[in-house]
Amino acid sequence: MKDEELVTIGRVLREHGIKGELAVAPLTFDPEIFLHRDEVLVKTRGSTERKKIKSARRHRNSLLIRFENCETPEDARLYRGAEILAAKSGIPELPEGVYYHNQIIGLKVYTNNGEYLGDVTDIIETGGNDVYVVKGADREYLIPAIRDAVKEINVESNRMVVELMEAVEE
Repeated sequence: MKDEELVTIGRVLREHGIKGELAVAPLTFDPEIFLHRDEVLVKTRGSTERKKIKSARRHRNSLLIRFENCETPEDARLYRGAEILAAKSGIPELPEGVYYHNQIIGLKVYTNNGEYLGDVTDIIETGGNDVYVVKGADREYLIPAIRDAVKEINVESNRMVVELMEAVEE
């Protein structure tokens, strides 16, 4: 996995229960891939380590995953907020128009008039649709990841084209 392109396939939300399980938000089109993996890379606060998966199961809108040598809530707490990575070659291809978070973060964002707004720096998961955080020179934009707002994503040219929506003011 070291020399291959890695993609983020999940994010640890919190510890779960008393046996060292982790509640994980899947960030992939097919969350089933967690149920069939032996190991992943886990990125926590700057360091990345290979972890063997002891168990994985569905739980509501997330997954519960247990790593080898993660036996207590205190062990699991160390992974809160961690990213779970896998080799791109080992995961299913995404349908057209669906992207991994790491493909979106860093894109240069332009309006449909060609005005440069800034770069995508983060993605907020709201449950309904994601929201792209775009940081410009003098302000931050929150762009909903919906067709009315995002007109084009071109990963190869590192570019996103958006149509800014009118703000509703009372």
